[in-house]
This record gives sequence, C-alpha cells and structure tokens, in this order.
Amino acid sequence: MAAPDRSWTVGPALLWFTGCLIVLLWVFDGGVEVLADRFTAPREPQAAPAAGPAFTAKPVEVAEAESDDAAQPPPAIPAGDRSRVLSLEDTCIDGTPEACKRWGMDAAYRAMRSAKQRKLGRALRISWYGDSVIATDAVPSRLRARVQTEFGDGGPGFVYVVPPHRFCANESITRTTSGAWAPHAISTMQIPDGLYGVGGSTAETSDGRATIKVNAGTVSQVELYYLTQPRGGNVAIKADGKPLATVATKGAAKEAGFAAASVSEGASKFDLAAAGRVRLFGLSLENPIGAVVDNFGVVSVNVKSFAANNPEHFQAQLAHRSADLVMVMIGANEAEWLGPSDRDTKDYAANYEKFLAEVRKARPDASCLVVSPTDQADTKDPAFPSRPVMPALIRAQRDAAKHQGCGFYSTYDWMGGKGSAARWYRKGMVSTDFQHLSHKGATRVADALFSALNLGYQSYAGP
Repeated sequence: MAAPDRSWTVGPALLWFTGCLIVLLWVFDGGVEVLADRFTAPREPQAAPAAGPAFTAKPVEVAEAESDDAAQPPPAIPAGDRSRVLSLEDTCIDGTPEACKRWGMDAAYRAMRSAKQRKLGRALRISWYGDSVIATDAVPSRLRARVQTEFGDGGPGFVYVVPPHRFCANESITRTTSGAWAPHAISTMQIPDGLYGVGGSTAETSDGRATIKVNAGTVSQVELYYLTQPRGGNVAIKADGKPLATVATKGAAKEAGFAAASVSEGASKFDLAAAGRVRLFGLSLENPIGAVVDNFGVVSVNVKSFAANNPEHFQAQLAHRSADLVMVMIGANEAEWLGPSDRDTKDYAANYEKFLAEVRKARPDASCLVVSPTDQADTKDPAFPSRPVMPALIRAQRDAAKHQGCGFYSTYDWMGGKGSAARWYRKGMVSTDFQHLSHKGATRVADALFSALNLGYQSYAGP
C-alpha cells in the first residue's frame, strides 16, 4: 500500500514558519527598517581579509587619505584662525575666521582645559549620538579610552539600564537583566508619548531586575534618569550589594525625574530592582573628575528618527545631562537608500539642521560637532564604487553644522573621499557591508578624532 501523499502540507507549514520568524524579529528588533537591517548588514563587523580571491574589485586609485592625523606631528595653528584643526572644521560664530571672537568649539576646548586643570568641578562630558556604527561602541570606546588617558577616568558616563537593541553596547560596563522589560527607541519600537530621555530610548517593567558592572575602576556618583507617572512603582538601587537609594516614580503626570546618590568609597557593581510599574531612561555613572563619553548610538537611526522625540522633553534632558560636547554621527543608513537627486536628499540639510537646532537650544553654552559617515561602497557593483549620494550627504551635513554654529569633521574626506571604502576593505578596516568598521578601522577613526580634539584644546587661548 502506497504511503499517503502529505506534500500538500509542506507549503503552508513553510509559510507559517517564515511568518512566525518575521513576527518574532519584528517584536524583538522593531520596525520594517530595523528588520531589513538585520538581513542586509552584519551586526558584528568583521575585519575583511587583506586581499584574496573573494575580493574581485579593480584597484581603486584614490588620493592618499588624511587618516594619519593621529600619527602626524601636530601642525602649528595660525594665530586667530582655528577654522581647521587637522580634519576638524570649526565655525566662527562671532566675527570672521581671520579675527574671530567666538568659535563653535570654544566651549568644548574651555571645558577640556578646565578638566585638565581639575577646575571643572565634575567630569568632562562628551555625548555621542549616532546609528549602528556608533551603537556597537567600537568607535566611542576607543575615544573614551583616549580622553580618559588625557583627562582621567570619569567613569562609564550615561548608560542604558536596558539597551534599546541587542547590538547597542558599551564596552566600559557589563550589563545583565532579568524579568520582563519592554525597551522603546526612536528608531525601533517607538512609544506614542515621545518621551525617550536623553539617549533616545526608554524601558518599561513591572518586576525587572538589572545589574551593571563597571569593567575597570569604580564610580562614586550615580544618577537615575526615570519617568514619574500615575501608579508608578519604586526602584531599589544597591551599590556593591549595599542599599544605596529607593526611588519612587509615582507622580500626578508623566514627567522626567532624576535621583542622584553618592558612594564615598566608590563602587563597581550596581543592582536595580523594580517593584510595580517603572519606566527608566538610564543611569549616569561618574566620578567627580576625569572624562566620560556617553554612547547614545541606536541601531537604524537616521536624521528623521529624532523627530520621534517630544522636543521639550528632549531638550530638557539634554540640558540636565549638561554635556560639554555633543557629537553627532549619522548618515550610514541614509546612504543605503538615498540617491543624489531624491527629494529627501534635497531636504537632508534642513532635517539635519532641525535636529542640531534642538541641541543648540538645549545646550547654548556647549559645543556640538557633526562627524560625517565614512565612505560607503555599492556592493552590487563588483568594482565597489562609492555610493553616488555620499558627496551630497557630506555637503548637507557640513552646511547644517555651519548654520548652527557646530564644528564639522568629514570622516569621508579624511579617509580619502571617493573610492576609499574599497581601499579600507582591502586593508581590513571595514566589514563586507562597507558600513561597519572593523576593530582596526574603528581605532583609526577614533584616534584621528581624538588628535583633532586634543590639538584644538591645547591650542585654545581664550578665556
């Protein structure tokens, strides 16, 4: 007797399995753009082989990159003209480049000088916003190490209690969670009220637990960023196993809340336990001197993502965080889908400037620095040419920075401009998606940025 024909069940079963997989990825990663990102770009950038059969591109002739900024002896800066410090272009806010009274980067350089002299009264703060290139912490962690070598260990800075995405990291801490947490972010699982805190992400729980361990050293100043709300619960915080504070988050309305505490002897392990409905933005872990680099990178962010923030709330959060330098590095995602003549490309500078205007309004006495994306290659072309939209995006970001009094650092031009992504791939400094940097590439980018910032502050002669 012949076996029954069950082939008709294979198709529906396969469709059911595929549908379930998509739904699960949607739930855990959030949104169509993020879902597409999971299938098209490796999350942990791997260094490419130096050269070999898998790489079939023709040799790309490009001008030698300025990527040796970090290794070159610092050039002299003409008196009164700081319009360019290595690859960092500054903006004159008051006067002319030849006789400028106030530059966009003055506030950051002044804070760096005070931090070096131990006169700032707190840790020097650099807050870095970005997409997945920043979110992995490959570049910020290197910059963090360099500035802390120069100014002292100020601690990890602001960290998410629960990251907005599983590929959002911070190498200065080890983080574990238990219980049910629901994270929301400006580019993933959005939340209707637009209250995402200073880092563009918030996490809700009713019984969740979290532990954050500082990987090196200790911190003595802790501040919880949270949301007060009707029927809000409590958060108990322990430092190295000892009770530190219990924060009540119940309030008549939704409002940002802050709870600070000190650990005189310092601590390296912080446990948080929620009892009742709690919504958190993050935790600041600092020391009274030194420097911190906040990693506010969120996977799949583009310039329009920041419109998800409630502007008044976001600006108040920025003001409270009081960063001395706000850095912004976005554009890697837009480069994947925009063309030189697209409408969004034409409006890009205006959208970028809108976000920078919010930063400037919240932190008028601080500095902002726009860091462009790296060159990206078209992977569909075996010659791996640069994406045609790159010059338009760089130009738009430079214009937005200038109009808002921010500094501008063209990573694209620094690394060699058109065609440099293919060259970096052959040298093992960018992954196969030509978007995410290898450890070697991230180190080189961060070191060059640090060299420009360090020379800028050392050359600063203002009040």
